[in-house]
Amino acid sequence: MPKVVSIHSYRGGTGKSNFTANLATTVAADGYRVGVFDTDVPSPGIHNLFCLEPEQVSTTLNHYLWGEAPIEKAAYDVGG
Repeated sequence: MPKVVSIHSYRGGTGKSNFTANLATTVAADGYRVGVFDTDVPSPGIHNLFCLEPEQVSTTLNHYLWGEAPIEKAAYDVGG
């Protein structure tokens, strides 16, 4: 059964993205499938922590929310 973990803080600079990336990596290393959604609509940046270069990220959650692309286009495999 899927589990959902939500990381939130009303302030910026509290380490949400770093914590999320580290948690996702740790859980994936234990053999689980992990999905991460960066819901920072004005300034998404978790792709940087997974070493995705800007030219690799052509579609984001924002594109889906604006109705410009299906959600599948905003998903990127960073597994090794």
